[in-house]
Amino acid sequence: FVFFFSSRRRHTRSSLVSWARRCVQETGINAEYMGFINTQRMLFSLLMLAVIFSQTYAWSDTPHMIIYAIAKKDIRPGVWTRMKEIFGYMKENDANYKEDLEMALWADDVKVNKMKAFDEWHFYDQLWADGIPEEQCKVRTNKKHCIVNTVEQSKSLLARTSGDVEFHKSKMLRYYIHLLGDMHQPLHEITRCTKEHPNGDAGGNLFKIDHKFNTLHWLWDEAMATTLPTVQRPLNAEGVQIVEQWAQNIMKEHPRSNFEQELKVTNLWEMAEAVKEVAKKYAYTDIKPNTKPTDTYLKTRFPICTRLMALAGYRLADLSLIHISE
Repeated sequence: FVFFFSSRRRHTRSSLVSWARRCVQETGINAEYMGFINTQRMLFSLLMLAVIFSQTYAWSDTPHMIIYAIAKKDIRPGVWTRMKEIFGYMKENDANYKEDLEMALWADDVKVNKMKAFDEWHFYDQLWADGIPEEQCKVRTNKKHCIVNTVEQSKSLLARTSGDVEFHKSKMLRYYIHLLGDMHQPLHEITRCTKEHPNGDAGGNLFKIDHKFNTLHWLWDEAMATTLPTVQRPLNAEGVQIVEQWAQNIMKEHPRSNFEQELKVTNLWEMAEAVKEVAKKYAYTDIKPNTKPTDTYLKTRFPICTRLMALAGYRLADLSLIHISE
């Protein structure tokens, strides 16, 4: 894997205000969703959040592109045609515009460029009290500011047929693709509360390990970093071929028929709860803080990662069919 950092460019205060105002006034995503009473407070808070939020990591580049490639192979042609049309609405107005597979990385690219006001959109801190009573945990799960609610809002916007919202559909489709992938990274759906970390472990970011990827969260972002190859960006023809081949191999290993029951679940909150259970069962077991992950741990967790990539890809195809008009 490559952990990609693009060239950084400044976002001026005026451009951030302008972008935030358009989000509030033109999309139909109301200010209440962001937890604010009015537009002015929202604008001010976006600016403050941009300053104070720390970096939040996600599936690294290769898994995100594989998930998207799986969805593309599985989606109905008419829906894919409509998605390409929606993507194009931002082409002339977005310095981060990428073609094809790199669309799946847009939501992380804007974070790397210091647009951090929406970092909370990438995770959902579902509490797991491990070894202590839940009442001793100081975690406050916020359903309004989390990955699941953002995907729900994206669905609503993508389904709209009235109003001048094409630019914002284009933006939110990029978030939709990326965040639905992040929803299937188990450590984006949990925070483990222990005696050592009563405020939670930030999805394994505070779970330090003896590895070049030095937290449990980072290790899972990199899908154990055991087999998948490094794909350089900007993506070239060789990189596209590698991603497409891996998507094909994962679909062969984990065909749609293996997910009959899971694909019947369309409620995003239920999906998130199920992925949290994967984190409890597989991410946090057979490993202890400040120790080196065993070869057995890495080898047995890698298939869990590829299975989740496949499930995310199939769900992206199915939900796109439901929520994106042909």
